[in-house]
Amino acid sequence: MLGNEGIARGLYEARVKVAAGYPGTPSTETMEALAEINKFHGQEIKMEWSTNEMVAFEIALGASMCNARSFACMKHVGVNVAADAFMTATYGGSHGGFVLLSADDPACHSSQNEQDNRYYGLHALCPVFEAINIQEAKDTIKYAFDFSEKFHSLVMMRTTTRLNHARGDLVLGERVDIGERSYDFDGDSARWTFLPSNARIQRAKLLERYDAIREFSNDFPFTRLDIVDGAKMGIISSGVPYSYVNDALHNLGLEGKVSTLKLGMVFPFPEELMKRLYQNVDRVLVVEELDPFIEDFAKKLAYEAGARIEIEGKRFFSRKGELDLTSTIAGITKFAGMANPFVNIGVPTGGYHKASPRPPVLCPGCSHRSTLYAMRLVEQKSKRKFVYSGDIGCYTLGFYKPTEAIDTCICMGASIGLANGIGKLHDGPVFAIIGDSTFFHSGVQGLIDAVYNQNDIIVMILDNSVTAMTGFQPHPGTGIKISGERGTRIPPEQIVLGAGVKEDDLWIVDSNKLPEVTMAIEEAIAKKGPRVIISRHPCALHEASVTKMKPVPVCIDKEKCTNCMICIKSFGCPALTLSEEGEVVVNEMQCNGCEVCISICPSGAIKKKD
Repeated sequence: MLGNEGIARGLYEARVKVAAGYPGTPSTETMEALAEINKFHGQEIKMEWSTNEMVAFEIALGASMCNARSFACMKHVGVNVAADAFMTATYGGSHGGFVLLSADDPACHSSQNEQDNRYYGLHALCPVFEAINIQEAKDTIKYAFDFSEKFHSLVMMRTTTRLNHARGDLVLGERVDIGERSYDFDGDSARWTFLPSNARIQRAKLLERYDAIREFSNDFPFTRLDIVDGAKMGIISSGVPYSYVNDALHNLGLEGKVSTLKLGMVFPFPEELMKRLYQNVDRVLVVEELDPFIEDFAKKLAYEAGARIEIEGKRFFSRKGELDLTSTIAGITKFAGMANPFVNIGVPTGGYHKASPRPPVLCPGCSHRSTLYAMRLVEQKSKRKFVYSGDIGCYTLGFYKPTEAIDTCICMGASIGLANGIGKLHDGPVFAIIGDSTFFHSGVQGLIDAVYNQNDIIVMILDNSVTAMTGFQPHPGTGIKISGERGTRIPPEQIVLGAGVKEDDLWIVDSNKLPEVTMAIEEAIAKKGPRVIISRHPCALHEASVTKMKPVPVCIDKEKCTNCMICIKSFGCPALTLSEEGEVVVNEMQCNGCEVCISICPSGAIKKKD
């Protein structure tokens, strides 16, 4: 199974009643797999894709208040969106078991940062669990609900991309027996209404829970201390890095020669187990990804306990990116003062090969390409400097050559907020470029701000009718629920008009009709105030997968082609390439038949194939 599928199985075995999330790599397949399980078992779990992570968290919290085992699913930056509710919710804790999945992304495989969300546990005094492989991930998240109900505490389950997207064998377990339950609001208003008078009381209870969990951490079932008699060196690790430690010790012939402390709960820390390790070794190496979260506490505890022991970590491992077997072996050998036997021959990989590098590029036939291309055309024609405030989505790839139509990108929904600021100072058109799903997620507030303050910006909503970048999940604009059933479709233009944008300042165009898009942009830049263009065409990949129709590719009329290279150097569709002779040719296996390239060719050399 995929790691996320294993986690979904653990949720099913734990008898989760309510699950909500927002798609975000590497967490997305957890909700998708749970939805498939749910279909098979009669839709007994109440599930939804929420409009954003804050809403997903609040739904799960509300369900927990009703004695239901509840689950909120998101990637690491999604926790930032949910943090306002999360930081206070830990005061009240849980009624029904409540687990929040934070899927972190070391090395920024598909994210704008690689923040270490273990610090959220420290910040909110919320226990944080980690697993070393798919089997343990399934078993740990299943156990987390028992733990949550025992201690009346929220639990954060932290994973990383290497666990979420790994594959491995999984031994399934039985579903837990939670007895007969009634599901309704528990009526404890003082616990759930965080007025200052109530919050002060709940803060005291949070500290009591924290002390109890801190004590229990030494008996946490997924934490293990292995003391080797006579060993002078110890290693503390958790999560996927601990699996690398196991492999490294095996490859170095150090199995049974090094004491290890494997943490299943990375916060609070098992202080008594750590002290026992200190008493039995002279030196300790902390192996962890990203920040020295465990290392800093290990040194603090050693100082407070008066332990004369050397503790190192980030002196031998980077604070950026992921660990792997090679870097783990290198760090252990340096710390141990031994030669690295693999430094010249490479670490045994068991036959794995790295995938060939692939440049980031919009898909052939992507409707975003034509919209971004139209914006650049109008900019060149107007001889004015446009600013393109971007957002999180496929269209962010427009940053790269040859499009180069993205100037900023920081977080979900920020395109409009940034544009509101830039528009106050930039002498020229300012575009906020945002996708349909991202607009529903957190773009609406920025648009309302633009209307309220009459900011001079153009909001370009790229509506491809799906949450494309994370795997074609539905959203309110599609009207399809996570179960595949029909919900209520909410067209973005209704929200735009409801936010106060005038009808004369709203354009709705077909992304793949280049003249239509170009005209809308030209009309928009001639006006002032908040304006919105909705550039709409279905995602090419999603449309092909739904219709199952084989697209009719385009072809090149060699007699008309002048090799001006506009289609290659300016438009940049991957289906258009050069032959060995330097002539423009069409890769028919890639061409999606969108026909936009026909309208961009000044020589009329591109045409639909018969």
